[in-house]
Amino acid sequence: MTDLAYRATGRFWAELAASGVTDVVISPGSRSTPLAVAARNQDGLRITVLLDERVAGFCALGMAKASGRPVALVCTSGTAAANYLPAVVEAHHSGVPLVVCTADRPPEHRDAGAGQTIDQVKLYGDHVRWFAEAPCDLDQPDYFARLAVRAATTAGAGPNPGPVHLNWPFRKPLEPQGPIPRLSSTVGRPVVPVRPLVDADVEAVSRLAGRRGLIVSGALDVDDAGAAAIVGFAEAAGWPVVADVGSQLRGRRPLVLDGAEWVLGRADLAPDVLVRLGGPPSNRAVVDVVDSCPASDRLLVDPRRRWEDPSFGWTQALPSDPVALLGAASARMGSADDAWAASWIEAAAEAWDGVAEVLGSSDLLEPLLAATLLRALPPEVALYVSSSMPVRDATTFWPPDALPRRVLANRGANGIDGVVSSALGAALALGQPVAALVGDVALLHDIGGLLAASLTDADLTMVVPNNDGGGIFSLLPVASGSREVHFEELFHTPHGVDLGELVRGMGVNYCRAERADDLSGAVAKATGVTVIEVPVDHKAAMSQRRLLADLSI
Repeated sequence: MTDLAYRATGRFWAELAASGVTDVVISPGSRSTPLAVAARNQDGLRITVLLDERVAGFCALGMAKASGRPVALVCTSGTAAANYLPAVVEAHHSGVPLVVCTADRPPEHRDAGAGQTIDQVKLYGDHVRWFAEAPCDLDQPDYFARLAVRAATTAGAGPNPGPVHLNWPFRKPLEPQGPIPRLSSTVGRPVVPVRPLVDADVEAVSRLAGRRGLIVSGALDVDDAGAAAIVGFAEAAGWPVVADVGSQLRGRRPLVLDGAEWVLGRADLAPDVLVRLGGPPSNRAVVDVVDSCPASDRLLVDPRRRWEDPSFGWTQALPSDPVALLGAASARMGSADDAWAASWIEAAAEAWDGVAEVLGSSDLLEPLLAATLLRALPPEVALYVSSSMPVRDATTFWPPDALPRRVLANRGANGIDGVVSSALGAALALGQPVAALVGDVALLHDIGGLLAASLTDADLTMVVPNNDGGGIFSLLPVASGSREVHFEELFHTPHGVDLGELVRGMGVNYCRAERADDLSGAVAKATGVTVIEVPVDHKAAMSQRRLLADLSI
């Protein structure tokens, strides 16, 4: 039986590797022995071993997001598998391909009091693209070959990529009784993502030529060529672009605007056509203005066919890939209205001058911190930004002299959890320096990810604005509630943790920056795994945010 287990898992890994999977993240356990040992002995697979399954799940997520390829996960049975759930949920909502392999007890041990045995059948519910349970009868090599190919294809090749879950019940003995078979692929082929293009969608966009349009972009997974194609369409149409930091479009001036948030509500800049790419914008102010503007045509470019429209304001969803669609539509847009685009560019530049004046006269609070980091990082360094305030600040305060760069963020479920582990995964997958902008609460929430990073050779620099708690809650109505709300205790939650002592105790490089020049210098000198703490006066930061909000026209 053991030999059959290793032939089955060996065939599975051989075909998964042939399908383009290069990374497997394994957490140690007994029941998963056949999966782990066979993966380690398969040529073409890079193995990362992480003790904590929750950290492992988000690390795999970061790897897959950075590489664009499915990443496999392996864990033992029981609550180990349950710890993957947060990462699986994020992968589901953000369209990140994962192949989740959970080992299990055989069916006769379930609901019988056996240790480390829970109901793992469809454990992740509708948060996976496909679920399959491998048979206990392992003498079916063709089945396991097909299982691998289908898993990789379902996770990564369709218009809506995401996680798949394979549950593997194994009977003892679990350890190999002889040489590990080294098998070759017979059916696997590299998975190629589908980039759908619908002719009717091209017509739907091109018929809007000559109108006053505005492109709004949330998070996008596009490379430099794809970003250039989107900007090329904007130039052909004469339409300005208001883009999130994770759109891969920022820094591609002049049509991709800096400072646009302060002029979106101007009546003379109201568009009559809106086109949205990617997910919903991260900034609530942008969402509110876009929802309330009088545009009659509102096109949602939606290749995953999820209709992500919580405000119910988009009139048409186009199931084409945004790069393919806008590239094809560019040639049909006719002559652009240069005056329309120029009015946006001029207004945004003027607004940014006012923002820069406020930032230049302040201490190193979160807005200036974000702008300084975006200037200081070399353009080849990818940036991972946490949800909550970091992604909003990096979007809003992207300065006009910052260069284009790749920016990653977990904007599916939008949680702060797992961001350190995700950034670690990106650094390991890319094999090059990665920086992360992570709040103090997000760092503490994923402190296991920092421990995991300290045990690797990753080049990961984490910049941590520390306002001693959840500063974002001070921007919500609950902050002005009565004393019975207990705002400080239940929402702001000051922790008082000495981050320097904590970080150094893990063997991680640490420094503290209190001025913009200090931060730039610390970023330039950072090597290995480094945490740069920036202490932030919470009350001063809130006062500055109110002042900046008053600049809106």
